[in-house]
Amino acid sequence: MSTFSDRIKELRVAKGFTLKEVSREIGMSLMAYAHYEHGDREPSVETIKKLCDLFDVPADYLIGRSDNY
Repeated sequence: MSTFSDRIKELRVAKGFTLKEVSREIGMSLMAYAHYEHGDREPSVETIKKLCDLFDVPADYLIGRSDNY
């Protein structure tokens, strides 16, 4: 798994969200979001922004450029 997929899964679980809740919040299908958590696909910049807003973390943390958020 990539740093990105590991981190979005960790954040989702820590916040108590289901896959379905996150996918709904960022406006995509459950399967499309699940592909990000499994590391099968990479998100667009727009999707990264939505995830940053939802999880309240900087993009550098999500993509592995920083370990701080």
